[in-house]
Amino acid sequence: MFKELWSVNPPALFAVICLIGYFWGMAVMFIIKPLKNAESFSIKPVDNAGKTEIRVYYGGISFALGLFLLYLTLTLGTAYYSLIGGVIFATTVLTTRTIFLFVDKGWKCPYTKLAIPAESAFVVALWVCFFLAQKYI
Repeated sequence: MFKELWSVNPPALFAVICLIGYFWGMAVMFIIKPLKNAESFSIKPVDNAGKTEIRVYYGGISFALGLFLLYLTLTLGTAYYSLIGGVIFATTVLTTRTIFLFVDKGWKCPYTKLAIPAESAFVVALWVCFFLAQKYI
C-alpha cells in the first residue's frame, strides 16, 4: 500500500509521514504526561479540569489531526491533499505565533526560543515538499 502511495507522489508522502509522526508524538506526550509537557510550553492548569483540557486539546486533537491525514491519504490514494492541509496548518501556527510573540512580548521565553526556529524549519521543509510534489500532479 505505501509502496503504491510512494510511487504516486514521494515528496508528499514523505512530508505526510513526518506530519503524522509529529502529531502522534505530540498526542502521546500530552496524554501520558500532560503537566510535565504543558509546563515546557509555559502552560499551567489551575485545577484538574485544566489537566484534562491539556490531554484533550494537545493530545486528543493532535491524534485526530494525524489520523485525519492518514485517512485522507489512504482514501484519496495520494498524500498530496494531506500535505496541503499540513502546510496550511503549520504555516498558520507559525504565523500566529510570530504575530502574537510581539503582541504578548513573549520573545524572551525559553519555549519561544525553541519553537520559532524549530517551527520555521518544519514549515520551510513542508513548503519544499509541497513544491517538489507539484511535479507529480
